[in-house]
Amino acid sequence: MSYRWVLTYTNATCAFIEDYQNCMRHGRPSLEFLRWRWRPDGGGAGAGCSGGELERFDAARFFRLVRGRSILFVGDSLASSHVRSLVCLLSQVESPARSPAAAEGFERWRFPAHGFEVVFFWTPFQVRWRLTKGPAAAVGPDRQGEVFAGPSDLHLDEPDERWTSAAKDHDYVVVSASHWFARPAVYYTGGRVVGCHGCGAANVTALKPQHAQRAAFRTALRTLAAMEGFSGTAILRTVAPTHYENGGWFDGGECTATQPADPDDAVEMAEPEAEFYRAQVEEFKAAEAAARRNGVRLRLMDVTKMMLVRPDGHPDRYGHGPGEHEGFDVDCLHWCLPGPIDVWNELLLHTLAG
Repeated sequence: MSYRWVLTYTNATCAFIEDYQNCMRHGRPSLEFLRWRWRPDGGGAGAGCSGGELERFDAARFFRLVRGRSILFVGDSLASSHVRSLVCLLSQVESPARSPAAAEGFERWRFPAHGFEVVFFWTPFQVRWRLTKGPAAAVGPDRQGEVFAGPSDLHLDEPDERWTSAAKDHDYVVVSASHWFARPAVYYTGGRVVGCHGCGAANVTALKPQHAQRAAFRTALRTLAAMEGFSGTAILRTVAPTHYENGGWFDGGECTATQPADPDDAVEMAEPEAEFYRAQVEEFKAAEAAARRNGVRLRLMDVTKMMLVRPDGHPDRYGHGPGEHEGFDVDCLHWCLPGPIDVWNELLLHTLAG
């Protein structure tokens, strides 16, 4: 099951890798994680598989499919990694023009020779939200530390109009993000408080993050399925598991694996991520029929199981230089670039071509 990875890009050939993704720059001693490729179950069945192996990303073919179109990614820092993987892969054929500033929260990479644009909108949640003790509107990624500390107000039945109003202007929309739902928050439905998680408020019903995450994805997916003026393809990328061992972000957790987990071993996903995944799949199925009736193509990009067996692909201690880390020293949430999540864009190409 081992294949020598043919590197399409490196940190020397792509200028868009962010520091926390740049394991090569920060001296990760083992690059063994680059040797492995995903082999789907079921042999060679299905388009996009050759000899039981998912086809490698072909930038020229991708550009042919998307000429004259645009794609919007909506999500958190993992969505940002997905975007940068795609931009790095495409930049080996055409170097993009990047917007100098993220106007109104949108980052853009334009490929003028191919008439294609990649757009990223950062949000840890898909619904309307704000910092409970912050400004009236949601904040940007420069204030992630405050969002992490929380609490935030989440309006679970109201889509975030900042990105939904822009979605109809794109041919493809990729939504994701789940990990932030584990942070402290106050939950609203119909404009009223219905509960909270870790908010410390008296006389407020305690609700699990799984409740909020499911409700938020239900709102986002139903909004896309019924969106007036949108006749493109909406894609839900499922949650990518973390791999902390012997603790968590701030209490000694680490991820020192140098190889994937043995596929013959049963690997269980921890909560709340396991329930986050189930909720995404179930809410996707519930929205799929409505999307079809409205002429919207709703697709599921299930990356969860393939990433569950890749504990070797995280930065661990190599997402920053000595003493340079912000927030946490050991990172078993994000992924190295280049690295295992490049397969997400092989799946994206397969999805768009299907």
